[in-house]
Amino acid sequence: MEKTYDHIDINNEKVHKIINAAFEVFTKNDLEKASTNSVVKLAGISRGLLYHYFKDKQDLFDFLAYFSIKAIAVDMEKEIDWEDSDIMNRMRQAIYLKFEIMKEYPYIIDFFDKYYYKVTRTDIRKQTEEIVPGMRAKFYKHNLDFSLVKKDIDIEKMIKTIKHTLGGLAREYWDRAKLNNEPFELEKLLEECDEYIQFFRKQFYNSAL
Repeated sequence: MEKTYDHIDINNEKVHKIINAAFEVFTKNDLEKASTNSVVKLAGISRGLLYHYFKDKQDLFDFLAYFSIKAIAVDMEKEIDWEDSDIMNRMRQAIYLKFEIMKEYPYIIDFFDKYYYKVTRTDIRKQTEEIVPGMRAKFYKHNLDFSLVKKDIDIEKMIKTIKHTLGGLAREYWDRAKLNNEPFELEKLLEECDEYIQFFRKQFYNSAL
């Protein structure tokens, strides 16, 4: 039987503390070494409260895995401008939205990246697909216009190039901010993303938009 998390109110302040503390603990430690004691201490809550919502460490991890996909997918579903038919604009929006989510859950992307293969296992992906059906396919296919792409360009490779470049740039900014304990400069990141996007338009499109 698949797990459900209807009893977990993410708007509850103490639940929010548990989620953020758990994301941090699981991100900074291997799964085997991450402990609920560390989560309780970091969140500043009682063990009883933690176990009121989650029966054990695995249950907590499964919730984080489910929540990390759900939070990103649902937010994008609501906030992406699906009428904009340019893939580069869509990727820029995705970067912006991810970092807006990270303001509330600073370790959510790190958690997802670290446990990617565990997070995307079949049962969790299935539950998320039920909430936002076909989100990944929609992001890369729905209402996109590739008519301006040069005829000799492999569109799939073009998308991967843009994705990895912008994603790598975002990661550099995020890692630098954490390393230096400085505020994350989202506007500066977006400005540099725009510079790369203009470069890609010149390389891949017949004419600049």
